[in-house]
Amino acid sequence: SLVPQAFQERPGVRLAYLNTVIANVFGKQSIQAVTDALNNQLNCMLLEGVLPEHPRPVRHLLSAKRRLGIDPDQWITQYAICPECWKHLTPNQLKELLSPKCTVPDCPGVLYNERTDVKGKCIRITRKIMPHVSLIGSLRRMFMRPGFAKSIRDSRQDQPRRNDDDDYVMTDIHDGTLWHELETNTVHEIGELGTVHDRPQDLDNGPTATKLTKHRYGLHLTLNIDWMGILENRPHSSGPIYYAINDLPRDQRFLQVNVICAAIMPGPKEPNIQQINHCLEPLTLCSHDITHCVLTCIVLLYSGVKMDVYGEEEAADVFADNEVLACDMPASHKCNGTAGHSHDFHPCAFCDADVVKINTPDGYNNSKQTLALFFILDQLGENQSLKKADEWRRILTITPVILWWSWRDANDEIPNSEPPLPPNTVAPDFSRNLRLLYQAILHLCMGVRILASRSISMAQAHTGQSFLAHYCLECLQLRIPLTINHQASMHTADMIKKCGLVYGWWLFAFERFNGMLERVQHNGHDGGRIELTLLRNWVQTHLIYEYLLALPADTHSFELDQINRIIKVQAQDRGSMMMQIAVYQSEAAEDNVRLPLRTAKLINLCTYSSPQGVFYPILLQYFRSLWPDLNLVGDLSCDNGTPFYANKVARALMYIRKDGICYGCTMNRRTHSDSFAFISQGRTRVPVQIMALFVVGVLDVVPHVCAVVRRLVSDDNIPAMPWDLNASTLGIHVSYAELGPQEVIPVSRIECPLALIPVYSNIIKKDLWITISFDHVSVQITLV
Repeated sequence: SLVPQAFQERPGVRLAYLNTVIANVFGKQSIQAVTDALNNQLNCMLLEGVLPEHPRPVRHLLSAKRRLGIDPDQWITQYAICPECWKHLTPNQLKELLSPKCTVPDCPGVLYNERTDVKGKCIRITRKIMPHVSLIGSLRRMFMRPGFAKSIRDSRQDQPRRNDDDDYVMTDIHDGTLWHELETNTVHEIGELGTVHDRPQDLDNGPTATKLTKHRYGLHLTLNIDWMGILENRPHSSGPIYYAINDLPRDQRFLQVNVICAAIMPGPKEPNIQQINHCLEPLTLCSHDITHCVLTCIVLLYSGVKMDVYGEEEAADVFADNEVLACDMPASHKCNGTAGHSHDFHPCAFCDADVVKINTPDGYNNSKQTLALFFILDQLGENQSLKKADEWRRILTITPVILWWSWRDANDEIPNSEPPLPPNTVAPDFSRNLRLLYQAILHLCMGVRILASRSISMAQAHTGQSFLAHYCLECLQLRIPLTINHQASMHTADMIKKCGLVYGWWLFAFERFNGMLERVQHNGHDGGRIELTLLRNWVQTHLIYEYLLALPADTHSFELDQINRIIKVQAQDRGSMMMQIAVYQSEAAEDNVRLPLRTAKLINLCTYSSPQGVFYPILLQYFRSLWPDLNLVGDLSCDNGTPFYANKVARALMYIRKDGICYGCTMNRRTHSDSFAFISQGRTRVPVQIMALFVVGVLDVVPHVCAVVRRLVSDDNIPAMPWDLNASTLGIHVSYAELGPQEVIPVSRIECPLALIPVYSNIIKKDLWITISFDHVSVQITLV
């Protein structure tokens, strides 16, 4: 059973277990110290005559973890691997070896050393290990979470190939053609020359294969493999292997609690092709080791695995298959077994471009491109001097404004000339003409902006692809040398055709997961011990989350306080899973808007503003139009109607969270950050500053959440900017450094956050505010 055994015990015993685990895991106390403390608590219960005899309480830390269901070692298998070829052996297979030599022919590796303990028993110490987690076991736990199965998309009624219509707007990965192409009830077949293909299983009624989308629980998985530097004092690269479940909604898909870290490849060096093949074997080859719960084979999921589902009486068939291999270019080529991305003749795995075509126009002819390649800029985040992946995304958003501000002349124009070279500098071979460079970079920013949109049609994808092609061709005209990354970007539109918009599978979430693992404390021991500590941390946070979800309805407040204590301590690590739990525990959700769970105090609208009395009349006017049936009147009015009491109808909020993004207001005395945003106005957008946030309720009407905003003022007298023709695509708005009158809007109209860049115009001699939307959606921006 996946239900913790401790739930069948007395609450006092369960609380004793929990105190013991907290003292060890979070209080850093030794195993012996916390075990003694557990025995002292149980002995006190024994003296009082309240210690139950059945089930008999356990008296050791490790047993307490198992009873609570939060012992990660129950779910982790430590494979012994050869230090040379990385051939994997299960613990049982290691015991059965007759010698420490590697079982792979001609491999000189030695698997283990032998030593004798104090009792004279011979012990085998593995030289290198690689920790794995069962994919099937992880899915079993997930399907026992309340609400998880209901969140899985049911694609049985979906119409395939909807994006054959170039104007069909795709909103997620399930709109790609590949979603409906994966099949179940298939087996791998290896040909005489080593080629591998899938064929239907031979069943009693003949070979048959069904689409993955024909099953209620047919899971489409994204596999990510990447390496990260885990130590500061010496080189050491660890390689997590992640599985994301694409059938979950986009806002839940990349939460750490819903992503399976199936294994972590040990350092200190990255594996070669032979080694990475051995690392992936436990995930692809059927292996049953009952003693160590090894059941990782994804091949079993091709034919369906029976799993218990929370809230359902009968077990359900769960199918799964890898839909996307989402890696950077080096990892993608390693996993595919193709030539490296620096190969002279085959640097691209999906077209015939060679190293020569990368710097010729033939490499950027869209009509000759074929399939897709999954990549991001290579080596991001591996060097402290390089930008992180999220930073690159932000930089490309604001680049048009920053370059104009840096390169402009006295007339606010970008010079059509090259800047002077520093002294003792040799002129480069490529052109440094600022205006031509700016035009090329503008095409790059537009292409990235369109292709990274949260909704996109194939017509828009081809437009974005053409902007990238123009950027590359303009770079060639400027004699700028290009790399394989430029040529690989020519496959992006085909990638979107196959897998839907990039929001559904891009690598920013996995890069964030690597950053979370980098912050885990470990002892720095080689041989896979660092990676074991990292995987234990990942699995244990999952188990604590599942323990929280599984708490009985009659759980005592003492136990809830201890769980909350764990969450608050761990939530100090920004971006961690516990941080997400802490945020969700403190907020209440209404549609896609989350409010602080702590009830705000009623405020007096006549005094809650500066100057006082500004909010009350505009809120009264707004709610008269919103609730005309109430016939609202002022609290000092003698007219008949429902009084709108200034001190009884409104509660002030310091922030809200919409679509997972936090928005603040200027009435927050602690900070004014996040108080600027774009709001919708029909099919256009308007930049505003949020002055205040309110929850307003009158009589028994459902309370309404609204915001008081002031628009940024702009008109036709603002000078022309070099990006004006593409302002809508780039999400850029230029205004005076002024705010318009206050108005009230529903918070549902808040669209996205923005970046605000203050500049001074040399033409009109005024301060300007340039605002840029941060959600990569192309919507026309209006002047106010």
